[in-house]
Amino acid sequence: METRTGEDDAPQMKGVGTNSFARTFKYLMAAQFLSRLIPFIFNTWIVRNLNERDYALYTVQFHLLVTSILFLSREGFRRACMRIDVQCNGAPVEEKVAKLLKVAWMTFPLGIFVTLAACVFVLWSQNVSLPDPYAQSILIHGFACILELLAEPLYILSQNLLLLKLRLVVETMATILRCMTTHLLITRQPNMEKAMVFALSQASFGACMALGYWVYFLLFRIIRWPDLFPFRLHNLLDFDKDLQHMCLVFTGQSVWKWFLQEGEKWFL
Repeated sequence: METRTGEDDAPQMKGVGTNSFARTFKYLMAAQFLSRLIPFIFNTWIVRNLNERDYALYTVQFHLLVTSILFLSREGFRRACMRIDVQCNGAPVEEKVAKLLKVAWMTFPLGIFVTLAACVFVLWSQNVSLPDPYAQSILIHGFACILELLAEPLYILSQNLLLLKLRLVVETMATILRCMTTHLLITRQPNMEKAMVFALSQASFGACMALGYWVYFLLFRIIRWPDLFPFRLHNLLDFDKDLQHMCLVFTGQSVWKWFLQEGEKWFL
């Protein structure tokens, strides 16, 4: 009697792949849509409560600072680490996750360096000191970026594990919290400097992003706790050098891309 296991499994595997693609597309589309729709609706209200200077701070200067720090710190690592399939056949998933996180955690010290450099450059170029509310808001924005980068290793891991609903929920909650924080501070604290309002709202966004990912992974224990913190000396020495090299190459490309797209704005 003939066996046709391979032929019978082919349509089933194709159907699984199609369903997986549709699910991925659905969650990514929803995440992109909500991350733009919520701020758009909120901005139609906030623009009526800001003067030209404050609106420029909100939409140009602070936005450029945050996006530049995050892009330079994590874009190269995202592009490289997303190419790793931790669920494919071969080595155990735990081993692949550990090697992935050892490299993904490098975004955090890199992000601290980029944040310090960016904040110092802005304070120097604007010739302001710490007592100035603008200077304080710059530092708070930098702190908000560091908070968000605390979630980056787990963001990369969740994308590799196709935990797309987690990203949708966390990013939506963080966006809503940022908008609500801005609204409450503007309406309840009308005398507060608008630069501080924007800084505190961005800090709430970063804190929500970090808490969202960390609470999920620590609470549900999808990955063992020791693998989430691969900081022991013998673990640090055993990392994927090819993946690290790829991350550095992509980070270099990201720096060049940022310089061509956003570099001019920094000097203006």
